[in-house]
Amino acid sequence: MHRYLGVWVFLGLLSPLVLAVGAVECTEKEKLLDLKPKPTSMQRPTDCLLECTSMTYTKKLQLQDKHNIRIKDSTEGVIGEYCWSTELKCTVGESFSSAFVVLPVDVAAVGPEQLAVSATSPTASVLQAHGRPTTIAESCGLIYEVTPHFSAPGTDTSFCVQVGTQEDEWGDRVLKCPPYLVTFWQRNPNQSNQHVGG
Repeated sequence: MHRYLGVWVFLGLLSPLVLAVGAVECTEKEKLLDLKPKPTSMQRPTDCLLECTSMTYTKKLQLQDKHNIRIKDSTEGVIGEYCWSTELKCTVGESFSSAFVVLPVDVAAVGPEQLAVSATSPTASVLQAHGRPTTIAESCGLIYEVTPHFSAPGTDTSFCVQVGTQEDEWGDRVLKCPPYLVTFWQRNPNQSNQHVGG
């Protein structure tokens, strides 16, 4: 039953999971997405991302959370760095609400005090684990809020984090998969659902 639910969530809900826009609100004045196929080296989402998506959407339904949620795998930066584009895409009628980086670790074995997590781009800063409840399933891993990095106007095109341990080792030893970004979007009433963004 769990596998059936996971496949249903993947096919029905993951397929529209596209990144959203760096703008705070999508408007019809923004350029519509070019729907022509583009050459890409898209990789299959990690098993961690698929499992977290399934658990998060189940929790979303249970909580009756009305946000649109998008989950995106990271790309590799320099050694020990994981990055996402800040040029997010969204649907007309949506407003950006919040963003979180999820570190897929065994939460029973690894706590935030064992890791050193920092934003390296656009500016260096230490990230603290998010302690309040979210719609993101707790078993997805450790959650770090990064909303200000995506809502502040800026010219940087990427946001990167570096994960290490308190013993100055690379964090990939405790990560089950590369981290991923979870964004939440508020639907605005009386707006059509058209994708926009760059």
